[in-house]
Order: sequence, then C-alpha cells, then structure tokens
Amino acid sequence: MASKAQETLSATIEQAALTPEERFVEEQIAWLNAHREEMGASFREIADWTGIAYGTISNVMAGTYNGNRKKYADMIAAYRHTLTAQSEIAADLPEKPGYFETPTSKAIMHYLHWAQRGRLVLIVTGAGLGKSTTADRFLKDNSGSYMATMTPSTSGIMPMQQKVLRSLGEKHVIGSPAALTEMICEKLYNRKNATLIVDEAQHLSIKALDELRSIYDATGAGLVLMGNERVQQSIDGVSRAADFAQLFSRIGLRLVRQRAVAGDAEALAAAWNISDPAMVNFIREMVGKPGALRGATFVLEVAHMLAVAQNSQVTIKHLRNAWQQNSSTVL
Repeated sequence: MASKAQETLSATIEQAALTPEERFVEEQIAWLNAHREEMGASFREIADWTGIAYGTISNVMAGTYNGNRKKYADMIAAYRHTLTAQSEIAADLPEKPGYFETPTSKAIMHYLHWAQRGRLVLIVTGAGLGKSTTADRFLKDNSGSYMATMTPSTSGIMPMQQKVLRSLGEKHVIGSPAALTEMICEKLYNRKNATLIVDEAQHLSIKALDELRSIYDATGAGLVLMGNERVQQSIDGVSRAADFAQLFSRIGLRLVRQRAVAGDAEALAAAWNISDPAMVNFIREMVGKPGALRGATFVLEVAHMLAVAQNSQVTIKHLRNAWQQNSSTVL
C-alpha cells in the first residue's frame, strides 16, 4: 500500500504533467465536487446553479465527460465568481430586515386573527404596504393556516382550485371542478382554526370568488381575500346582483388601506437602525409615494450599496442619490 507521502508525490507529478488549461479544468471540477458536498446539493441543484445541463453535470464532475471540458470549467468559474462577488457585498451590507411590525401590518394581523374565528375577511391595500409579508408571518406563527397566491392565469374556477389544493399540500390535483371543491372541503372541514388566505385575489373572476364563498359556507374555515382595489371593485360591483348577493353578504370585516399611515415609515427606519431626523423624514416622504414600504426598502438597499462603495456610513445624500436612480419624482 502506498504511503501518504507517495500519494502526494504521485499527485504532484500528475499535476506537473498537466497544461495550464488542463490544470484550470481540474481545479474547477475539484472545487465543484467539494462545493456540492459542503452544500449537500443534488446534481439537479448544481445544474441549476451553474447553468450546465442536468444530463451533463454528473459526467463533468466525475471526470468521465469526453467533450469540451474547458467550456464547462468556464461556467463553473463564472458561478464561483458570482458567489464571491455576492458574499463580498453581503459582508459589507447590513442585513435586510425581515418581518417587522408597522401600524398597517398590525391591522392586517388583527384581521387575519379575526378570520381564524371562521369569518370571511376582505383585505385591500395599495402596493408595497406589506400585506403578503404579514400573511407569511401569520402562516409561520399559526398552524392550520394556508395561503394560495393567485396570478392572471388562475382567474378561472379550476385553476384557482388547483392553486388552493397545492397550498393545502395536495400533490395530485386531478378531477372535475366539483371533485376539486370536494377535495378542498374535505381538507378544511372541522379543522380547528383553519384559515385559507387567498392572496392577489384581484386576479380571480367573480365565479371563482363565489366558488370560494361556497367552500367557506361548506367548511366553516376562515377565508381571507387579499388584493388591491380591483378585488373590492369586483365584489362591490356585484353586490346588487342576485346571483352573487351571497358573496357580498358573507364578508364580515373589511380592511381598506390604499396608503401608508402614520408610524409605517418610522417603523421602517427603525428596522434599518436609522434615527437621523433628516433621513427619517426622507423615508417618510418615500413611503408616502406609490410603492410605499417596498419601494422605500429598495431605495434603502441601493443607498447602503452606494455608501459601501464609498467606504462610509449611509447618509441623507446616499438616500437622495438612490431615490433619483429609481424615480423621476423629486423629493
């Protein structure tokens, strides 16, 4: 059996026999194998991360690929460069705040807890006020709660049902619309504190909304319809139509908030550890614009990147520059 020293000597001789390009290829493949082991990643994940085809990646990493290996070594090197660049930025930037309570999020949370009592609740807010983030926090803290997020392609009854069933953990969503509603009802019926949150509900047709109402009636589970003003317009528009009067009449509570309220901007500033009065006031002005907290958060991220590039603390000047880069409105 060869000693450790002999193995090392053999490896050194092998490396010395390689051309610079071959050595580069071997180094990249060795790094990727170590990276996969460190991350506990599958070949599918490594393929997604590097851009190398799934059918090729295992052969490349095993050293059995007989084609142009330099091409894939370059892709691995590019992936490594991206990781390095992102880690350097992350090391210098403050961590983006997760969920933090604002007057608006506190109100949304109150309505979500009300829905937990088996009520149908409508939550309508302007963009960027944190309703989806608040709902995510609610899901994390409350068992038996589920959220299905709608899109333009799920406007009809059946696509909506499929999205809801997947949020409930059903992997095999097959059947007629009537059968799918029955499946949803079976999963929600008599489940204590069960709450179904339907986000981006403005994308749903009136018939899809009424199907949700029938599920609510059949199960007694809480139902939350969240979206922008269009979902309110859809429901209010049919309030006098006899065919959909049951939908309108079931809504127990409504939260309608198109703009940030006093305290929202201050909570955002505190989450970013900003106390300078001029900067807090500027954040207040940003939050008052379309995009609200989400838009202001993006500006704060850019401002911190500008400050890092100058090796300084973030200032009102950085905030103004970041705002100007992302908006034509002067503050």
